Amino acid sequence: MIEKKHLIFLFCILSFTSLKSLNESQIEEEIKKIQNLPDNNPHKIIAISTDIYRIARNRGYKKGILTINSLLINKYCEIGNFKKAIEICDEIEKLAGKNDTILVNSHRLKASVYLELNANYESFQELKRALKTADKLESQNDKNYMKALVYKGFVTYFSHVNASIDSVMYYQNECLESAMSIDDNKDFQDKKYHTLAVAYMNLGMMNIALGNTKEAINKLSKALGICQDEKYHIHKDLEVSILNELAWTYYDQKNYDKAAHYADQAEREEKKAGMPYVRRDVFEIAFKTYSSLKKKALARKYTNLYIQLNDSLVNVEKNVAGINRGKSIIGKQEGSTGRKQDNIVIWITLAIILIICIVVWKKLYKPSDIVNTGNSVAGQNEPLEVPNEKNINIPDYTTRLILDKLAKFEKSQKFIKKDISLSSLASDLDTNTRYLSAIIKQHKKKSYSSYINGLRIAYIKTKLIEDRIYREYKISYLADECGFSSREVFAVTFKKDTGITPSYFISSLNDKSVQDGISLD
Repeated sequence: MIEKKHLIFLFCILSFTSLKSLNESQIEEEIKKIQNLPDNNPHKIIAISTDIYRIARNRGYKKGILTINSLLINKYCEIGNFKKAIEICDEIEKLAGKNDTILVNSHRLKASVYLELNANYESFQELKRALKTADKLESQNDKNYMKALVYKGFVTYFSHVNASIDSVMYYQNECLESAMSIDDNKDFQDKKYHTLAVAYMNLGMMNIALGNTKEAINKLSKALGICQDEKYHIHKDLEVSILNELAWTYYDQKNYDKAAHYADQAEREEKKAGMPYVRRDVFEIAFKTYSSLKKKALARKYTNLYIQLNDSLVNVEKNVAGINRGKSIIGKQEGSTGRKQDNIVIWITLAIILIICIVVWKKLYKPSDIVNTGNSVAGQNEPLEVPNEKNINIPDYTTRLILDKLAKFEKSQKFIKKDISLSSLASDLDTNTRYLSAIIKQHKKKSYSSYINGLRIAYIKTKLIEDRIYREYKISYLADECGFSSREVFAVTFKKDTGITPSYFISSLNDKSVQDGISLD
């Protein structure tokens, strides 16, 4: 009897054999299928795309190679394999020859890869090459569309290096102007209006950060109008994101009826797109809005939906982290005993060398002398050590943008993850550790660790007050639930933050005579 694993292997051989016989039009069809796959499994998409790449290369089908390589670059960036992404960019440039459209895309994609690596100088140079090449294009529609994409790259670049709002908005408006110059012919219509919708949405977000609410709503409404026009075929995920932003914007303006209107639309359209993290955001704005409107039944409904989805997402993140740790352990155990011993000797030797280097390095250099050796623009080299925050001059726009992102971070409850660090949070918020540390210290009046621990304590206090079942749990469970590494650290932090121990807090909650004195603040 044939085993299951043999059947799977046989199926893979037959599938690949059938793929090898594809002609050029069939390769194009397979590429379209890959482009329509869900984005939640980049490794799977890379595996399938690599097979198609080999087939296209064996047939000498240049267009197929170039198209699938562009897709592979994005996926390799998603999984953090930037070296491979740059290798593919180099291959594209060799294959492109004098095809300026392909060269523009290659320089543009390479710029985004370098930006991920914090190689800011190289990224900026690639964007300049892309813009120069785009100007050579003979077709006006090609030229305007490619320039719009390059200007969009400049927007990302200047946001990444925390440039002034003037620089960011200048290039966003250049992107918008280039897109508007594209003719409405059938080959470019969808591209044009997708680019316009993204540009209007980005300008809306910038105006929210600047406090220009009226202009923000104007731009977001224009973006939404494009998305909802069926003749433009805009993907639902963009529409859902815009609806969500409009709901939050109207909520902040205390226009709860409008907020509810857009939240309802966002919930309805999200079901067609499948965006769980945005769905959580939508549930949150919905329960806040209906609470403000005194609609208790709806507020309760969305509160429960939010809690259920949030718990589910947190558990998924924990499970993924656990699986990755498990794979790491299994991988280590699969080696032979002799190889393990060799690795131990190597690691001990490297550790000794590292310790010696650190000792010598500390004697030779002061902390203030340490600077980032990576390339940067306009001399913006950033110290690896966080300097005195008072000496950091952060643009007002950047400060508002980071504070807005911190507010969303606080609502997301991602602070209960044990492995969250200053550098990982800075990366998530698309800023650097210097700015983030300074802004937390100045506006939250706390160090980074005190800020995170305060959020964790507030989170578990809310759980204890609102859900009686939590009062039955052991202190060690409560510590783990809100992200602390140990029961002891949790207990010390809790008392420092509240003035009482977790046990006393719980007993106070169960004592009706003092319950009214317990606060969520």
